[in-house]
Amino acid sequence: MEFRVPRKVLIVGGGLAGTLMAWGCQERGVDFEQWSNGSPAASDVAAGMFNPVSFRRILPQWDAANQSARAREVFSIVENALGIDLWHDVPIIRIFPDAQYAALWTERARGGHEVTPFIESMPADFLHPSINAPYGAGMVPDAGWVNVRLLTEKSRALQLQNGKWKNHSWSMRDGCPPGFDAVVDCRGVGAAADLAQFGLELRRNHGEVITVQTAMDWGAQTVNNVTWTLPLGNGAFRIGSTYRWDIEEPVVLEKSLNHLLRQANLARIKPALLASDVTSHLAGLRPSCFDRRPILGRVSTQHHWYVACTGWGTRGVSIGPTMVDWTLDAMLGITSDVPDEVHPKRFRTFTKN
Repeated sequence: MEFRVPRKVLIVGGGLAGTLMAWGCQERGVDFEQWSNGSPAASDVAAGMFNPVSFRRILPQWDAANQSARAREVFSIVENALGIDLWHDVPIIRIFPDAQYAALWTERARGGHEVTPFIESMPADFLHPSINAPYGAGMVPDAGWVNVRLLTEKSRALQLQNGKWKNHSWSMRDGCPPGFDAVVDCRGVGAAADLAQFGLELRRNHGEVITVQTAMDWGAQTVNNVTWTLPLGNGAFRIGSTYRWDIEEPVVLEKSLNHLLRQANLARIKPALLASDVTSHLAGLRPSCFDRRPILGRVSTQHHWYVACTGWGTRGVSIGPTMVDWTLDAMLGITSDVPDEVHPKRFRTFTKN
């Protein structure tokens, strides 16, 4: 595969991936321009949560410690540059679904397990009085959320001011535009058709979130009972999310709204939420791969200028800064290639054409 260190990079996509890629280029002194046609992005509706633990299996997320540390570092840099607050540390209270789960969590929190550094047991009298947890609950202290919408909006304004942003569409048939040496595709599900040419399947994971306003005192911690309820302040909470693979458009469903309200109320001793408390209901399509890992790096021998950085799924805030680092390291020749776990070659259908 022909290798050239790019002098100027075109970043395609205005969501979280494109935004962080732009900041990554800026951090490294790489000249770039960012294009977006304004298509809906998963980032527009993302809660922006970061959580180092897989609750289903009570295991640490992929490379959780390193990726969390890098995410905190990068978002701090961006906050300082933009003069805004983006990163919010908010512990997660995980409600145990049954006694067996409670026993496993307690055992692993006690010590000697790879997830031990990320979880804690919680005495019942430490729980907020609104929480309904008959089997108990545990805590993930190093969790929270990033205001992704504010990040993309403020970053876009800055790039416009600096002449680095254009409202412009792009696809593979457009090739590498004059004046650029590389195109980094950060379009999310918008990249699916182009990646399919190389045997790479980018799946659409449909998700919905709602925001509610309530006078109830529900505390200042995120509560998870499969569905999560994230405190935004001043009586506002974001509740999510749904996960469906059979819907290919970002449509909102009344059935989903009712499901999210019901789940949020189940986590409370005195359910309070009604449909009339909902102030917004949004849907988006998360780009995801068969193994829940992104697609990074050069995907074509013929189109050596084309670089993918997409498929971040539900964990963009946590993994995004590291994915940008890996993509740029390979693109700039700092490393020979991206790591195997995110390389296109892990797809059996990868054609390399």
